[in-house]
Amino acid sequence: MRRLERFNRLALTAQSMIEYRRDREAELAALVEAAHEFVRARHYKDLLDSVARRARLLLKLDVAYVSLHKEGEPDTELQSADGNAVSVAVGLRLPVSGGLGGMVRACRAPFWTPDYLADTSINHVESIDNVVRSEGLRAVLGVPLCVRDESMGVGVLYVADRQVRHLAPNEITLLCSLADLAAAAIERIVLVEELRNDIGRLHADVGEARAALTVARRSADLQSRLIALILERCEVDALLAVAAEALGGGTGICNPLGRPLAGYGKLRPIPPADLRAACDRAAETGHPTPADQGVWVAPLCPGECNSGFLLTDVGPAADHSVVPLLLVVARALALHLRIQHNNSAKTPGHQEFFDDLVGAPRSPALLRERALLFSLSFRRPHVVLVASAPHGAAERLETSAADYAQELGGLCSVPDGAVVLLLPGEAPEAVAQTAAQELTTRVGRSITVGAAGPASTVDGIGDAYREAAQCLETLRALGADGGTACASDLGFLGMLLAEENDVPGYITSTIGPVVDYDTHRFTDLIATLRAYLESGRSPTRAAETLRVHPNTVSRRLERIGQLLGEDWQCPQRVLDIQLALRLHQVRSVLSPRLASASRAALCPLPE
Repeated sequence: MRRLERFNRLALTAQSMIEYRRDREAELAALVEAAHEFVRARHYKDLLDSVARRARLLLKLDVAYVSLHKEGEPDTELQSADGNAVSVAVGLRLPVSGGLGGMVRACRAPFWTPDYLADTSINHVESIDNVVRSEGLRAVLGVPLCVRDESMGVGVLYVADRQVRHLAPNEITLLCSLADLAAAAIERIVLVEELRNDIGRLHADVGEARAALTVARRSADLQSRLIALILERCEVDALLAVAAEALGGGTGICNPLGRPLAGYGKLRPIPPADLRAACDRAAETGHPTPADQGVWVAPLCPGECNSGFLLTDVGPAADHSVVPLLLVVARALALHLRIQHNNSAKTPGHQEFFDDLVGAPRSPALLRERALLFSLSFRRPHVVLVASAPHGAAERLETSAADYAQELGGLCSVPDGAVVLLLPGEAPEAVAQTAAQELTTRVGRSITVGAAGPASTVDGIGDAYREAAQCLETLRALGADGGTACASDLGFLGMLLAEENDVPGYITSTIGPVVDYDTHRFTDLIATLRAYLESGRSPTRAAETLRVHPNTVSRRLERIGQLLGEDWQCPQRVLDIQLALRLHQVRSVLSPRLASASRAALCPLPE
């Protein structure tokens, strides 16, 4: 019997060892299968879900969780869960130092409890206890997920059961082995994600490098073509044509005030205020500046306040790759203008060009390049004055005018014995009066001055010179030697002398208050004024013509006097008023006819 009992014990021991090894082989096989599954995972979230599922199945418990914590963050996040009724826990943030997980992270060792809520050795936190209570968990085991990258911190792999359970040492060891495999897989996935991000950034960098190389090649080709044209001594129109072809839009040159001076192709009209503001910003920054959607302004010579600007209209659909090309074109144009400026054989100084401009130009085509340089040098509008002195004081006037223009930063020329000044300013009346007083003091004789402007382009300066010369001749014809006048000071004579006859402006300046009063008050002051002047300024005869009482005419004349001023009946003003009344009458008759003709032109003819 003793021998039988001994054989029985040996058999039971052998059977136990066989079952242990069978279970160990099954556990190792499960670990190998889990390792294969972890390796096949391609994304971070898929790997964490696989780890939670394998942990629950390996220990045959109810639920499993995976939480990861990054260094420096106050909370840890439950990123994956597996089991029944655990979907609410995913994404939950819990304190990093509380609960069973805080003990695992602090010691980097596994901890377990047969009954979590009843275990007083755990640092209980209300938020964690609420999750455990809501899930009905009792036994909980947590093992560390230690990754070699310290910046990722320490994660925790939890498994839990809804029954009180004492875990065996081999179960804890088995979960630790699974956690080691999961940590290695997590580290691999993180490295793969970093490599993917690096590859994406490299692809983006390569794309940017290719785009930059394409722009650099276009810039080099365009620069070579423009330099070749400059060496061939081509005009600025040829440069603008090549630039327009390369940029795919219209190109031009404008002065610092935003006024176009030369152009090629189609350029959309930009409000002068917006264009001038864009020129100011481009001058401050030294870089191309958008004036409108698809319209760019680039300084020709950054850092020089009197330089011109390249104006380009590439269309709203163009991208920012045209900006480097704008710089190439602007520098080429600046080089061309600088060469033209330094070439004394072709481009004399501004003084000689001004002499040609107010005199008799030999060939307007030859002066075009000089006109462009001349316009770029004047940032402010200028007024043109034509002055004359009594007999015997002409030489003193020429000397004094030249000194006076130089002091103000202007120019002075003497074509055909007349003294012409180009002075900065926007009000020709004020500039003329100041100049007349200063020149009278310096010469010692009364100086007569005709003025016109303001002008900021070559064509405008030429027109202003002719208008100012006519104003001077009018002053002489009227015997007003020693006076100053511009077109607006000469009444209807100024309207006739002006380069553009502004009939509406003349009517407004002469009888505009009366016309507005009739329009807004529905009165008949214009008819009364016309009848009064046509009757020889007799209120009685005017009343008979209008078929009203003479007192009515008197009251209307008083109102007219209030609107036009007390001196409206002086002979000079009466002549202007009569002319303005006649022009107003003609325009009133023609306006309906012109309107009906315009409407007829817009209507299609019947077939």
